[in-house]
Amino acid sequence: MSEYTEVEQPFLHQLQDLGWEIIDQGPEIPSDPTKSLRLNFRQWLLPEAFAKSVAALNITADGKPWLTDKQLQDLQDQILRQPNRTLLETNEAIQKLLFKAQVDVNELTGEQDPVVKLIDFANPENNHFLAINQFRIDTPGCVKQFIIPDIALFVNGIPLIVVECKKGGPTCANPMAEAFEQLQRYMNRRKEKPISRDSRKASRDCSTAICC
Repeated sequence: MSEYTEVEQPFLHQLQDLGWEIIDQGPEIPSDPTKSLRLNFRQWLLPEAFAKSVAALNITADGKPWLTDKQLQDLQDQILRQPNRTLLETNEAIQKLLFKAQVDVNELTGEQDPVVKLIDFANPENNHFLAINQFRIDTPGCVKQFIIPDIALFVNGIPLIVVECKKGGPTCANPMAEAFEQLQRYMNRRKEKPISRDSRKASRDCSTAICC
């Protein structure tokens, strides 16, 4: 029995029972990015899922979606453009957008600088929940050509949680510690000094470990 069959798959099935859509790519290294709803393995936001979900969340009083294709692309760019920022600063900036993103105008009502819902926190059932396993991310210029988090959890096409699955056994005596170490590698934080309390408070943890 493998880590995939004993930990990863059961967790995906639990999520499915809770109403999540799942994309199970199996245990092998993915070679086709379209299976995980992307054009290439450098993308980490799911463009079509994002556009469809965010458009559906932002409607007028009579139920008409008001965001234009250009505005939906601009919202994606607001999330993706994080120049010269540390990981912590990027997380803080994106978190602010999740609570208050804006576009130039509502072209149906004329409202200027309207706030856009990227996630409906008041009505969770209005959001699209998706889990994808073996979520490959290419990392050109790094020691490893790519990383493959075991499971990535998306809300409206936005990745919010990375899950690392570990199975205890002769080669993994402490699965929780190994999963945590793997997550630290993804964040490139193994050699960093401990983060201050203020920094921890400012940025929510978006990773978790599932062990068996």
